[in-house]
Amino acid sequence: MKVEIVEKIENPLLRRIEIKFKVDHAGGPTPKRIDVCEQLATQLGVPKELVVIEKLASMHGTQVASGIARTYSSREQLEELEPKYLLERGLPKAKPEEKPPEKPPKPEKPPKEKPKVEKPEKEKPPEKPAEKPKEAKPEEKPKEATESVKET
Repeated sequence: MKVEIVEKIENPLLRRIEIKFKVDHAGGPTPKRIDVCEQLATQLGVPKELVVIEKLASMHGTQVASGIARTYSSREQLEELEPKYLLERGLPKAKPEEKPPEKPPKPEKPPKEKPKVEKPEKEKPPEKPAEKPKEAKPEEKPKEATESVKET
């Protein structure tokens, strides 16, 4: 694995150095962030605790990963500016704590077979009388124009 710094920008306002880098990992998978962080720290001459890798990704079909990292002058500055998830992402995974050995499991007993009891058939509930369809309203007859015509 070979780490090459492509661009190094000093940001005096945030008191950090922003780095763009490439990692050549021919013949292997994308390297772990922890390994890349250590390589960057040695090249830049800073403690690895002050280096945060924002992005590390390989392009499909290539053996070169590119990434973005930042280095800070103090741990307080780093914790103030960087999101918590990025700080946790750069740490090695914690090993689960060893638990005291549990008691050996009890041997399983075969389930007891219950005697089959025949259940009497349930009587069907009495059928409800079929509902009568609602009666349609009688159609209204159209008003006839039978007004008497007045003769004048």
